[in-house]
Amino acid sequence: MPEEFKHIVRIAGKDLAGEKRVQLALADLKGVSVAFARSVAYAAEVDPFTKLGDLSREQVRRLEDVIRRPGEHGIPGWMLNRRKDFETGKDLHLLGADIDMAVQTDIGRERRIRSRRGIRHELGLPVRGQRTRTTGRKGMTVGVKRKEIRMREEAAKAAKGKKE
Repeated sequence: MPEEFKHIVRIAGKDLAGEKRVQLALADLKGVSVAFARSVAYAAEVDPFTKLGDLSREQVRRLEDVIRRPGEHGIPGWMLNRRKDFETGKDLHLLGADIDMAVQTDIGRERRIRSRRGIRHELGLPVRGQRTRTTGRKGMTVGVKRKEIRMREEAAKAAKGKKE
């Protein structure tokens, strides 16, 4: 007797929509792209184009096992999202809140060793070489105003503040 359709399937600690295809439903997990989801489905011997709710418990268990340990199931290292981890030196694939924690520890390490990237993180400046001459000004205006126009605007603001 075939199993009934499941509208919600729990994989890797998150509820996924059973109406979606396997590769798109797995891509809803943080840290899983569509390409990685498709390779996970093929490694678990599941058709990535079937609905997630149509899968059996065994197939869902295989999918979760491949997502948790992709390197052991033949997924290449270049598809993983944390290659050559700083502490272990291994290729890892992180999911969910583990990604945020890893990024925060990396930024903290950069700040502690006073690297250029760490200092720019501390100062709130762009880290990856973007230009800062005109862009990235948080809240400030870019153009230069003439003195008369600026004085009129300040007077209008003061008058408006008195009315309220």
